[in-house]
Amino acid sequence: MRHSTVGKLVTGAALLAVVVGLRVTAAPPEAQALSRPIGDIQVFATLGYPGHPGGLAVNGRTLYVSTSNADFDRLFDTSDEIWAFRLDTGGPVQTGTNPILVPRQASAQTMGLLGMALDARGRLYIADMNGRVLRVDPSTGVQDVYGMIPTNTDTSVTDMPGFVVFDAAGNLYVSDWSAPIIWRVPPGGGQAQLWFTDPRLAGTYGANVAGIALDPSGQNLYIAAATQESQIAVYRLPLAHPDAPHLQEFHRYTDFVMMPCEPDPNVQTIACALMPAFGAGGIAFGASGKLYVALFSKQQLSILRPDGSEALRFPSSDENMMLDVPVDGPFAVAFDGRGSLLVANTGDATIGKGPDGSDPPGGLVISDTWVVLDAFVNDTAAPLIRPFIP
Repeated sequence: MRHSTVGKLVTGAALLAVVVGLRVTAAPPEAQALSRPIGDIQVFATLGYPGHPGGLAVNGRTLYVSTSNADFDRLFDTSDEIWAFRLDTGGPVQTGTNPILVPRQASAQTMGLLGMALDARGRLYIADMNGRVLRVDPSTGVQDVYGMIPTNTDTSVTDMPGFVVFDAAGNLYVSDWSAPIIWRVPPGGGQAQLWFTDPRLAGTYGANVAGIALDPSGQNLYIAAATQESQIAVYRLPLAHPDAPHLQEFHRYTDFVMMPCEPDPNVQTIACALMPAFGAGGIAFGASGKLYVALFSKQQLSILRPDGSEALRFPSSDENMMLDVPVDGPFAVAFDGRGSLLVANTGDATIGKGPDGSDPPGGLVISDTWVVLDAFVNDTAAPLIRPFIP
């Protein structure tokens, strides 16, 4: 993958300029979008260090992007970030709180932030993969802990919240990447309750329950679970009957897709070789009724029809290698309102900062694979539930 090195002589101010001055390619105008083929992939925005975009949420014409540690390579960062972009121009929102820094709770944490949901007031509810759900007001940067997982030890070892979704009553459902569990945080926050568990959702550590989404009726929770090696599956579970007999398989991915890894041994090669041990990413319903699935371990995007059959999978491995920036660990997905599906691209693993905050030998590596992708699907978002929360 192409990247550039920020040397040891770069000052803190210069490094901040690298992050703030992130390269942005605006989404194409609507007139041009009409001529784009389904499955066309472009780069919407590229992030500097710490990279690894994880969660996405759209509020009006603003896209929020959270940073994650999907490659386990940012152990000693002191904070994660939430960026805001204008969907109409593709540029970062010009406020004093962009990006919002989210302090970490421990001196070493393997993971960062991931899935996000919005309430009626525009506040963000974010899965902190180290055992918490955070609430952040993007207008002020004010943040608090909204939910705690009962087994929480401030690490992702015992629980790893992944994606979050609200129901009409204000309950927040939380997927767990470390166990075949879906948690539920009551309206107003507090300790999460075990809402549903089933061995069919099991995978490996970091690949149990991934994406979750409510269908347009608001009555059924769709769940992406398990690993590529054990076959990723999407299930449907009615909110009114969260029990094993009502868990129905919606679609199963029986194929095995492996991207070629770099021959020279390095941290990126290791991350590539481990991909089959992981599973899916985020999922989202379109206004068409189709379900869009990020296949994290396959480096692909899948479109499922309302009957559960697969309408399209893209890109192929060969097509992916020809892209300027390949699909590499797709995480969250969200619609831009103009026909495109935005995709958080985890990107390359690199060596992060040391325990004392110092740069690694040779300097920080900034990868151009840390992007939000724009995949044209000619669809928009199904209505999302945004409850009034105290």
